[in-house]
Amino acid sequence: MFNKVKFNEYEQFFNQEHSQSFELLEGEGVVIVSAPHSVEQTRNNQIKYAEPQTGVLAKMLHDVLNCPVIYKTRNCGDDANFDENSSYKQALLEYIKNNNIAFLIDLHQLSPTRDVKINIGTGRLKNISKFEFINLALKVFSQRNIGLIQIDEPFDATYPFTISSYISSACNISCLQIEMNSGIVRVDTDDSQVEKVFDALVELVKSISEMIQGEQR
Repeated sequence: MFNKVKFNEYEQFFNQEHSQSFELLEGEGVVIVSAPHSVEQTRNNQIKYAEPQTGVLAKMLHDVLNCPVIYKTRNCGDDANFDENSSYKQALLEYIKNNNIAFLIDLHQLSPTRDVKINIGTGRLKNISKFEFINLALKVFSQRNIGLIQIDEPFDATYPFTISSYISSACNISCLQIEMNSGIVRVDTDDSQVEKVFDALVELVKSISEMIQGEQR
Protein backbone atom coordinates (compact mmCIF):
# COMPACT_ATOMS: atom_id res chain seq x y z
CA MET A 1 0.00 0.00 0.00
CA PHE A 2 2.89 2.38 0.78
CA ASN A 3 4.47 3.79 -2.38
CA LYS A 4 8.02 5.09 -1.84
CA VAL A 5 8.20 6.59 -5.34
CA LYS A 6 5.00 8.54 -4.73
CA PHE A 7 6.25 9.59 -1.30
CA ASN A 8 9.43 11.07 -2.83
CA GLU A 9 7.39 12.74 -5.57
CA TYR A 10 5.14 14.43 -3.03
CA GLU A 11 8.11 15.56 -0.95
CA GLN A 12 9.30 17.43 -4.04
CA PHE A 13 5.82 18.92 -4.44
CA PHE A 14 6.12 20.62 -1.05
CA ASN A 15 9.58 21.94 -1.91
CA GLN A 16 8.24 23.79 -4.95
CA GLU A 17 6.83 27.30 -5.21
CA HIS A 18 3.03 27.49 -5.25
CA SER A 19 0.79 30.46 -5.94
CA GLN A 20 -1.99 29.50 -3.55
CA SER A 21 -1.84 29.24 0.22
CA PHE A 22 -3.39 25.78 0.51
CA GLU A 23 -5.13 23.00 -1.37
CA LEU A 24 -8.28 21.16 -0.39
CA LEU A 25 -8.80 17.85 -2.20
CA GLU A 26 -12.42 16.76 -2.02
CA GLY A 27 -13.23 13.15 -1.33
CA GLU A 28 -15.65 10.71 0.20
CA GLY A 29 -16.44 9.62 3.74
CA VAL A 30 -16.87 11.30 7.11
CA VAL A 31 -13.19 11.83 8.02
CA ILE A 32 -11.03 14.70 6.77
CA VAL A 33 -7.24 14.90 7.16
CA SER A 34 -5.43 18.21 7.65
CA ALA A 35 -1.74 19.22 7.42
CA PRO A 36 -1.49 22.95 8.25
CA HIS A 37 2.31 22.94 8.71
CA SER A 38 3.31 21.12 5.52
CA VAL A 39 5.28 24.23 4.50
CA GLU A 40 7.05 26.90 6.55
CA GLN A 41 4.78 29.08 8.65
CA THR A 42 5.18 32.44 10.37
CA ARG A 43 4.24 32.74 14.04
CA ASN A 44 4.78 35.98 15.96
CA ASN A 45 6.99 37.25 13.11
CA GLN A 46 9.27 34.22 13.29
CA ILE A 47 9.65 31.58 10.59
CA LYS A 48 8.99 28.06 11.85
CA TYR A 49 10.21 24.90 10.19
CA ALA A 50 8.04 23.11 7.67
CA GLU A 51 6.65 19.65 8.41
CA PRO A 52 6.48 18.45 4.79
CA GLN A 53 5.91 14.77 5.54
CA THR A 54 2.51 15.66 7.03
CA GLY A 55 1.40 16.97 3.66
CA VAL A 56 2.93 13.99 1.87
CA LEU A 57 1.04 11.55 4.10
CA ALA A 58 -2.19 13.52 3.65
CA LYS A 59 -1.88 13.37 -0.14
CA MET A 60 -1.13 9.65 -0.01
CA LEU A 61 -4.16 9.03 2.21
CA HIS A 62 -6.26 10.81 -0.38
CA ASP A 63 -4.79 8.60 -3.10
CA VAL A 64 -5.48 5.35 -1.23
CA LEU A 65 -8.76 6.13 0.57
CA ASN A 66 -10.19 9.06 -1.41
CA CYS A 67 -10.80 10.81 1.89
CA PRO A 68 -10.89 14.62 1.74
CA VAL A 69 -7.64 16.32 2.75
CA ILE A 70 -6.35 19.85 3.15
CA TYR A 71 -2.74 21.01 3.41
CA LYS A 72 -0.73 24.22 3.19
CA THR A 73 1.28 24.88 0.03
CA ARG A 74 2.66 28.37 0.65
CA ASN A 75 3.67 30.49 3.61
CA CYS A 76 1.75 33.76 3.37
CA GLY A 77 3.13 35.13 6.62
CA ASP A 78 0.62 33.10 8.60
CA ASP A 79 0.21 30.05 10.80
CA ALA A 80 -3.09 28.26 10.23
CA ASN A 81 -2.64 26.31 13.47
CA PHE A 82 -2.14 29.43 15.59
CA ASP A 83 -3.74 32.53 14.06
CA GLU A 84 -7.25 33.49 15.14
CA ASN A 85 -8.24 34.36 11.56
CA SER A 86 -7.17 31.95 8.86
CA SER A 87 -8.41 31.32 5.32
CA TYR A 88 -7.25 27.71 5.77
CA LYS A 89 -9.43 27.20 8.85
CA GLN A 90 -12.36 28.95 7.20
CA ALA A 91 -12.19 26.75 4.11
CA LEU A 92 -11.89 23.67 6.32
CA LEU A 93 -14.88 24.74 8.42
CA GLU A 94 -17.06 25.35 5.37
CA TYR A 95 -16.14 22.02 3.77
CA ILE A 96 -16.91 20.15 6.99
CA LYS A 97 -20.31 21.79 7.39
CA ASN A 98 -21.27 21.36 3.74
CA ASN A 99 -20.17 17.74 3.39
CA ASN A 100 -21.33 16.03 6.59
CA ILE A 101 -17.79 15.51 7.87
CA ALA A 102 -17.86 14.04 11.36
CA PHE A 103 -14.16 13.71 12.29
CA LEU A 104 -10.87 15.57 11.76
CA ILE A 105 -7.35 14.18 11.96
CA ASP A 106 -4.78 16.99 12.07
CA LEU A 107 -1.22 15.90 11.26
CA HIS A 108 1.94 17.43 12.72
CA GLN A 109 5.59 16.53 13.28
CA LEU A 110 7.70 16.40 16.44
CA SER A 111 11.39 17.16 16.72
CA PRO A 112 13.49 14.04 15.98
CA THR A 113 15.37 14.68 19.24
CA ARG A 114 12.30 13.78 21.32
CA ASP A 115 11.85 10.29 22.72
CA VAL A 116 8.13 10.22 21.97
CA LYS A 117 7.32 8.80 18.54
CA ILE A 118 3.57 9.51 18.43
CA ASN A 119 1.78 12.23 20.41
CA ILE A 120 -2.02 12.11 20.31
CA GLY A 121 -3.52 15.49 21.21
CA THR A 122 -7.11 15.48 22.46
CA GLY A 123 -7.41 18.94 23.99
CA ARG A 124 -7.37 17.20 27.38
CA LEU A 125 -10.39 15.24 26.12
CA LYS A 126 -12.29 18.42 25.16
CA ASN A 127 -11.87 17.86 21.42
CA ILE A 128 -13.40 14.38 21.29
CA SER A 129 -16.87 13.04 22.01
CA LYS A 130 -15.84 9.55 23.14
CA PHE A 131 -12.77 7.83 24.53
CA GLU A 132 -13.06 5.06 21.92
CA PHE A 133 -11.44 7.37 19.37
CA ILE A 134 -8.32 7.55 21.53
CA ASN A 135 -8.34 3.78 21.94
CA LEU A 136 -8.44 3.36 18.16
CA ALA A 137 -5.47 5.69 17.71
CA LEU A 138 -3.52 3.89 20.44
CA LYS A 139 -4.34 0.54 18.87
CA VAL A 140 -3.24 1.28 15.30
CA PHE A 141 0.12 2.72 16.36
CA SER A 142 0.92 0.37 19.27
CA GLN A 143 0.21 -2.75 17.19
CA ARG A 144 2.98 -1.69 14.81
CA ASN A 145 5.60 -1.24 17.56
CA ILE A 146 6.43 2.26 16.38
CA GLY A 147 7.72 3.37 19.78
CA LEU A 148 6.68 5.58 22.67
CA ILE A 149 3.11 6.89 22.35
CA GLN A 150 1.82 9.66 24.62
CA ILE A 151 -1.57 11.30 25.08
CA ASP A 152 -1.58 15.11 25.27
CA GLU A 153 2.18 15.22 25.92
CA PRO A 154 4.09 17.22 24.89
CA PHE A 155 1.29 18.86 22.86
CA ASP A 156 -2.36 18.72 23.86
CA ALA A 157 -4.15 20.89 21.25
CA THR A 158 -5.93 22.97 23.89
CA TYR A 159 -5.02 26.39 22.45
CA PRO A 160 -8.35 27.65 21.06
CA PHE A 161 -6.99 28.48 17.59
CA THR A 162 -5.24 25.20 16.88
CA ILE A 163 -7.02 23.39 14.06
CA SER A 164 -8.27 20.63 16.36
CA SER A 165 -9.60 22.88 19.10
CA TYR A 166 -11.12 25.42 16.72
CA ILE A 167 -12.85 22.90 14.46
CA SER A 168 -14.09 20.80 17.37
CA SER A 169 -15.75 23.85 18.89
CA ALA A 170 -16.98 25.51 15.69
CA CYS A 171 -18.27 22.36 13.97
CA ASN A 172 -19.15 20.23 16.99
CA ILE A 173 -17.16 17.23 15.74
CA SER A 174 -14.40 15.13 17.26
CA CYS A 175 -10.79 15.95 16.39
CA LEU A 176 -7.43 14.33 17.05
CA GLN A 177 -4.09 16.05 16.62
CA ILE A 178 -1.49 13.44 15.64
CA GLU A 179 2.14 14.53 16.17
CA MET A 180 4.67 12.18 14.56
CA ASN A 181 8.38 12.17 15.34
CA SER A 182 10.14 13.60 12.28
CA GLY A 183 12.79 10.89 12.45
CA ILE A 184 10.31 8.11 11.76
CA VAL A 185 8.31 9.76 8.95
CA ARG A 186 11.20 10.27 6.56
CA VAL A 187 12.60 7.62 4.25
CA ASP A 188 16.24 8.68 4.60
CA THR A 189 16.77 8.11 8.34
CA ASP A 190 18.09 5.06 10.18
CA ASP A 191 14.98 4.89 12.36
CA SER A 192 12.49 5.47 9.53
CA GLN A 193 9.14 3.82 10.14
CA VAL A 194 7.15 5.83 7.65
CA GLU A 195 5.55 2.78 6.06
CA LYS A 196 4.23 1.66 9.46
CA VAL A 197 3.00 5.17 10.22
CA PHE A 198 1.19 5.39 6.91
CA ASP A 199 -0.44 1.99 7.37
CA ALA A 200 -1.53 3.04 10.88
CA LEU A 201 -3.10 6.22 9.54
CA VAL A 202 -4.92 4.28 6.82
CA GLU A 203 -6.33 1.91 9.43
CA LEU A 204 -7.24 4.82 11.72
CA VAL A 205 -9.24 6.63 9.03
CA LYS A 206 -11.01 3.41 8.08
CA SER A 207 -11.80 2.43 11.68
CA ILE A 208 -13.12 5.83 12.67
CA SER A 209 -15.23 5.98 9.52
CA GLU A 210 -16.71 2.55 10.20
CA MET A 211 -17.48 3.45 13.80
CA ILE A 212 -19.21 6.72 12.91
CA GLN A 213 -21.10 5.37 9.91
CA GLY A 214 -22.26 2.38 11.98
CA GLU A 215 -23.73 4.76 14.55
CA GLN A 216 -25.43 6.79 11.84
CA ARG A 217 -27.32 3.81 10.40
